[in-house]
Parts: sequence; structure tokens; C-alpha cells
Amino acid sequence: MAFEEELYKYIDDQQEEIPFFINKIGNFNHRSEYYTIKGYLDEFINNENDANSFVVMPGLRGVGKSTILLQIHDYLTNKKNINEKNILFLSMERLRYYDTDLQKIVENFLEFNHKTNLIHLDKKIFVLVDECHYNKNWGLSGKIIYDYTKNIFLLFTGSSALELEMNGDIVRRSSKEYIFPNSFHDYLLLKYNINTGTNFSNILENLIYFGEEKYLNQAINFEKKTSKKLRTLNKNLNIEFNEFLKIHGFPFSLHSKEKRTYRNIFDNIKKVIDDDIPSIKTFKNSSNINFMKILLYLASQRPGTFSTQKIANYLSISSSTVHEMLSVLEKSQIIFNIKPLVEGTKTIKSSWKYYFLSPSLKAAISYELGRHDLNNRKCLGALAENYVASSLYKIKQKSFRMMGIFFPTEKKGTDFVIKTKLDDLVPIEVGIGKKTKSQLKIAINKYECEYGILISNRFNSIQKHDNIIHIPLTTFGFL
Repeated sequence: MAFEEELYKYIDDQQEEIPFFINKIGNFNHRSEYYTIKGYLDEFINNENDANSFVVMPGLRGVGKSTILLQIHDYLTNKKNINEKNILFLSMERLRYYDTDLQKIVENFLEFNHKTNLIHLDKKIFVLVDECHYNKNWGLSGKIIYDYTKNIFLLFTGSSALELEMNGDIVRRSSKEYIFPNSFHDYLLLKYNINTGTNFSNILENLIYFGEEKYLNQAINFEKKTSKKLRTLNKNLNIEFNEFLKIHGFPFSLHSKEKRTYRNIFDNIKKVIDDDIPSIKTFKNSSNINFMKILLYLASQRPGTFSTQKIANYLSISSSTVHEMLSVLEKSQIIFNIKPLVEGTKTIKSSWKYYFLSPSLKAAISYELGRHDLNNRKCLGALAENYVASSLYKIKQKSFRMMGIFFPTEKKGTDFVIKTKLDDLVPIEVGIGKKTKSQLKIAINKYECEYGILISNRFNSIQKHDNIIHIPLTTFGFL
């Protein structure tokens, strides 16, 4: 059998398998990102002039990108009655051993299935590509297809490492929809079918960013409505939240036991290091071990205690190499950094703080290290701080792109300070247990802030006392 025939037989076989995979995920609830993509599809199908027809979904392994792609396929065929012959579903991970590029596959698909080409295509075609980063020229192929025809909707998922190869041409033509690990809201929706909608999340974002009375009142009302829905859970919400922090940051963990979940998360981290990063960036042979050692080091330290020089000495590599490896780990979205707050023209030689994209990543690595005392209050506090940091990072990526996230350098400062509109500062403190307001009061006075935010389990509902907004940890989880 000729190579081309073998390739397209493989693709045809894969197309026939799609209903099986859709049935396998069953009635998996739809996350908010699904509805965003669905909106892009509807605009494209309805021929709206400003429709986004080239969408890229970057995300860490295991966050549910493939599930969303299958749900989109199901939506097209069963809700929009799109003929399956007009949908090309590809897994580039499974096709990576074929020496071909995405553009050629699409062109042959149009020729064999529709007797046409990119220029003369006169019908709506949907190209859904999973794990596109396994095809080295995915970006160029997407650009060419997009430029040649407005009748193809391109939806690509890929490792967050694909950010490393998104050049200006791709960015200008595509819409990017990040897929993040579970929030507490996602966890309750996916595991218990408790749907509180996205409005509550939006109101909480506005409350944190603007601090205005109208958002405070709206958030309090939404919190009351949400509390009524949560009564059907018949579980202690704080205990459930702690379990979420430790174990359930990824959709595949919802019905798995602790040990198996941690092993799966750790295996995903290894796949990012072993497969995803080398496909984008080349380091020396020993780099895989060093990447893992850096992550083990970060998981074992409190944020802010990381020393680049110390880890460089330990690994017998240069500080510049450590910086480069940290940058790659950030672009793969396993970790992200928060910089020190610098006032005026000051320059501060302070190490950046590093957090994991989900507290479950930190918990899984701690488990592998044998430091598995996650019921300890200090450990839970560290996971809660990580969750708040990752939630603020998500807000910055998805809602308020100009928001700054920092940490104060003085001793006994608040955990975070965010910079909002017109460079206003908002100090944020996080804690489990009887967290005091003293650090917040000092920070509010020092930075002349309009308000500060205390995120803790000290209160069971959103409240405002003087110029401090109290948000329960469980409520913050609905961001």
C-alpha cells in the first residue's frame, strides 16, 4: 500500500472511532471554555463578519482539552446537524510518525472527500486538531489554510509548550483560549453536577479588581444563591474544598483515589518534560533530570525561598541555564512566577516567587518526595496560597491582561499585591485558620490603598469591615 493511501486509511479509521470516544466520555459536563468555543462556531456557521475561525487551545496535559474537542464534534453533528464528512478530526500525536504536514492532510481531505481545494472551497468545513504541537509546522499550516479560505474553521489543542512557537503571524490570525486546571467551581460541576454558572466568577473578578460596592452587593447575592445549591451536596464544604486542593485539580482525578491520582499527575509532568519540551526546545541530554530536580526543589520550598545560584551549584550548571530552564517550565505552564513589588525607581535584588499552575501539581510532587503530610495546617495553607496565586494568574490571562501580580519584599508583608486600573494597588492576604488583619492594615496604609482583601476560612460569607473585604476560601474557589 502506498504511503499516502496508508495515511488516509488511518485517518478514515480514526474518523470512525470518534463516536466511540464521544460515548466513552459520556455526559461529561461542559466547562465554561466549551461555551466560548461554541460561540465561535456559531458565529462561523452564521456567517458573521467578525467570526473567529482560527482558535488555539493551549493547556497543560490532563486539563481536559481532548474532552472539549470531542464535545465540540458532538455539538456539530448532533446539535447543528453538520455532516460528518465535513469534519476532519485529527490526533497529531497518533500521526506524528507520518512524514507529512497538516496543510497537506487538509488539502488531500478536500480533494478526496469533496473534490475541491482551498481556493475553490464553497462549503463549511471543520478541522479539529488534537495535540497539534506534535506536527512541527502546525502554525504555518494553520496560517496558510486561514489565508486561503474563510470556509474552514480551525480548532487546535496543544501542549502549553506550543506557546514557544506561536509567532506574530499566528497570533494575529488566531484567537487563543487557555484551558486551565480545575477551579473549585469546575470540580463541583464535573463531579457533582452542581452548576453555579459563570456570572458568579465574573462578579468575583470585578470585586477583587475594582472593589466597588455594587460588585460587593452582587457577590453577596450570588453567594447566597450558590449556598442554596450547595446544600444538595450534603457534605462539609470546607472538607470538600481541602480535598479539592490536594487531589482534584485535573478532570481525570474526579473519581480516582489519592495514590493513583498523584501517580497520574506525576506521569503527566514527566511527559511534558520528556516529550513536549524537547519537541520545542533543545537542551543537553541531562536536561530532563535537571528539569525534574528543579520542580522537586520548588515543591519542597516555600514560595520566595528559591535561590537560582543554590540550585545551579546543586545541579552543576550555570545560573543562566537555570534561568532558561525556569523560563521553559513557565512556558509549558507547569509553573509561573510572581515578581517583587518595586516602588518608584528602586531596584531590588530579590528572587522571584514560583507557584504551580494547580496546587495538585505541588501535592503530587510532594507525594513523590515522601513529604506527604497534606492534612497538616501549614501544608494546607501552602496549597491554599498556591491556589489563590494560580487563580489570580488565570484572571490576568483571561480577563484583565494589564493586571500586575506582585509580592511585597518587606518582612511580614501580605502574600500578594495586585496592580489594577491606573496603577492602584490592592494587598491580598491568604490563610487557613485565624488569620489576622494586621498585615493588611499595614499594607493599606503604606500603599495608600482604597481596600485590601483577606481570603481565608475565618468567615463563612463575603463581608466588608472598614476597608477590608473578607472572602471565604470556598467562595474564592468559584473564580
